[in-house]
Amino acid sequence: MPLISPAMMDEIERRKENVRRVWNYQKVDHIPVMLSVVSEQPRYTTQEHFLDGDKQFELELERVKLSLERVPDDYIPAMRPDVGCVVIESALGAEIVFGDDPWQTCNVKEPILNSVDDIYKLKKPNPYTDGLVPEGLRRIKSFVERTDGQVYVSCLDMGGPMNVAFTLLGGVQFYMISYDAPEALEYLAGFVADVFIEFADACIEAAGGIQHVTTTDFPYHWQPEDKKGHMSDDICAQFSPEFFNRFSKPFNNRIYQRYGGGMMHNCGPNPCAMEYLWHEPRIYGVDLAYQYSKGDLALFKQAFKGEGIIYFELNQNPPKPTIEYVEDYRQIMDALAPDVIAIPSVTATSNEDVRAIYDAFYEVAREYAARMNWKDD
Repeated sequence: MPLISPAMMDEIERRKENVRRVWNYQKVDHIPVMLSVVSEQPRYTTQEHFLDGDKQFELELERVKLSLERVPDDYIPAMRPDVGCVVIESALGAEIVFGDDPWQTCNVKEPILNSVDDIYKLKKPNPYTDGLVPEGLRRIKSFVERTDGQVYVSCLDMGGPMNVAFTLLGGVQFYMISYDAPEALEYLAGFVADVFIEFADACIEAAGGIQHVTTTDFPYHWQPEDKKGHMSDDICAQFSPEFFNRFSKPFNNRIYQRYGGGMMHNCGPNPCAMEYLWHEPRIYGVDLAYQYSKGDLALFKQAFKGEGIIYFELNQNPPKPTIEYVEDYRQIMDALAPDVIAIPSVTATSNEDVRAIYDAFYEVAREYAARMNWKDD
């Protein structure tokens, strides 16, 4: 018996069309509410499921089932095969370690590039043999096969050219090289971009084709068919727009040229927001942490007017009851409407009143859509 019924598969297609329309600033009756549900008592810690693909699949399948059952609209089922956010670094030889907190992700023990010469000595890694990548590919293939291709999967969390360069070099050396040997940093960014593409190609192959993936990176959020490109540039929270245009954008472009201009991730803040959309090809949006980006709403109202969308991750640390994030979304709407679309991304726990949470978000999302200036209105 299939995990998802034919009727629900048809319903998911309708929900995807709503996403396509919003990305193009075409009128909808409500902004999609990206609400999902997890168990209030996770059976495994982050470390446990990072180290065991079967445990991770168990958690991801539970998330899909709870969300399909409890969320009345908008949810598009997806899983995240996750081996950590230092995938490329691991394949290049960085030692990967976990800290004392079992709920934290893994990281590199220390930077592995200690000089400009080390940058030019880097050798292309093999996605089928090196670092965390083979296990990540195994999980992607397994998750797709165990759900009969009915559930989308993300690719691996590979960061992006600047994120990886920063981790490989360490902060002080990263900025010293950007001034003393900028051509070396550009070389490294290009090298990482090429590795990212090779690894993303391997992820897509493991999934059975790009039609099975949400994006070329880590998000659960399904991106439209011709806009699958996604990468992360959290480190640009520290950049000037000029620095971003020189060291980030040309190398991010390689990823978008391969997979289509989609989205970029940065937790925040966003000093380079005016430059985000104008990659080559242009991208259509960003996914941000509201906790670290809420001070930039006025900037985004100018930078994204009629052109870009924002997925705001509303859950924060320390957490609060999910229903309270509705007020955050209302404040976002009041700041950005009628010019910029923001899509709420929020995770509830199974002991909460999920229907009431969705209905409260839906009320704001419907008002938001009514206030928007749509291109086809």
